[in-house]
Amino acid sequence: MKVAQVAVYLDLEQVKLLRWDVQEAVLAADEDLEVTMQIGDVTARRLAREEISKKRDIYQEALGKLDEAFKKLNRGEFELRESD
Repeated sequence: MKVAQVAVYLDLEQVKLLRWDVQEAVLAADEDLEVTMQIGDVTARRLAREEISKKRDIYQEALGKLDEAFKKLNRGEFELRESD
């Protein structure tokens, strides 16, 4: 499947902050998925779990990319650019 993509340049501090925030979002989604089991209505429970799972998957994918960026920055695999 083709998707539109753009390159985004982040420094180490930005990557660390975003990585932390996304890790928190993944953990929150995990907790939300557990809470959905308390929903009595089967259809409502399924819909809630589907939506939370979609968001969690997006966060998890972003976390993988941020982890890779963090590793590259720490290994010195980066290009120097003028900051704005």
